[in-house]
Amino acid sequence: MPEALIIDACRTPRGIGKQGKGALSHLHPQHLGRTVLEALVARNGIDTADVDDVVWGTSSQVGTQSGDLGRMSALDAGFAVQASGVTLDRFCGSGITANNIAANAILAGMEDLVIGGGTEMMSTPKKGLMPMGAGNAHLQAIHPQSHRACAPTRSRRSKASRVRTSTRSRWSRSAAPTAPSRRAGSSAASSR
Repeated sequence: MPEALIIDACRTPRGIGKQGKGALSHLHPQHLGRTVLEALVARNGIDTADVDDVVWGTSSQVGTQSGDLGRMSALDAGFAVQASGVTLDRFCGSGITANNIAANAILAGMEDLVIGGGTEMMSTPKKGLMPMGAGNAHLQAIHPQSHRACAPTRSRRSKASRVRTSTRSRWSRSAAPTAPSRRAGSSAASSR
């Protein structure tokens, strides 16, 4: 079974996210993604044609953060056109979920070099952003805070902890992962 190793991690500078006037509000979200992807390539000598996938997370795929932010950031960073990309939305857990999916693709033997990360521009106006549940009145009635409790419940927590512990041991020789970012960050995972 292949091992998934985190070979590097980086992030953009942090800034206060105020709509229209935040420290990074003048930047396009794809530019933030491009910045970290370019850094990974430069620091590790990655040939972008060898990248099997770019898995990217964001908590609101609207406006400038829509249109497959992971793929567009990779293309903006000069990645080879055959490097695919996908963007997912899991609220505040999007970046870490993207990294987990990247590692799982390697562990399953499906891919050899995957980059996982995420971008969230808190200073970008969210025009067109639907409320949680996208206006579904029935869902709102039975789950008024549908974005909450995405973490395992108490009865499921012990199993989830065992899974995480066994995954960490596979990555024990790798660099320590960074915390998920609310701006842009990414890590490159590779099989041995």
